[in-house]
Amino acid sequence: MYLPALKNHPKASIEAVAGRNPETTRAFASRWEIRKNYENAEELIEKAEIDALIVATGNDSHCPLTLKALERGLHVLCEKPLGLNFPEAAKMAAKAKEQGVVSMVPFTYSFMPATRYLRELIMDGYLGQPYHLNMRYYGGGGRKPGYLWRFDTRRGGTGALGDIGSHF
Repeated sequence: MYLPALKNHPKASIEAVAGRNPETTRAFASRWEIRKNYENAEELIEKAEIDALIVATGNDSHCPLTLKALERGLHVLCEKPLGLNFPEAAKMAAKAKEQGVVSMVPFTYSFMPATRYLRELIMDGYLGQPYHLNMRYYGGGGRKPGYLWRFDTRRGGTGALGDIGSHF
């Protein structure tokens, strides 16, 4: 999601990528013309010559990877949820403040036309005070073995509420 935007930004360069599978990580790096690839995120954080890091991993690794990057003085864009719980998120925010670096979470759905329109209707008072949201979200992530962590609360955290509800 971020690579096309970064590739086209005049002040950005993508220096390295990490993944769990060396073969697919090398292929990914080659496809996107990324010079360096690492077998794990920890190695990338330790060795890569970078200013910032995007943490787009399973939810259970957001906190440890973000803290490691912040400790190194890197700016971090961490996918949501920031942590599996409030104490993790608070620890990450405190570390960013302590290090004097930027740490942020993208909420991509917040800027989709339907979401912006719904927000406008609420802000204009057209819908009144919302007390309940009933929504359906369809996706095929459960059919992909690499995404089954989302259904394990120890690894995924809050499930659909944190995964999708956090955007609203």
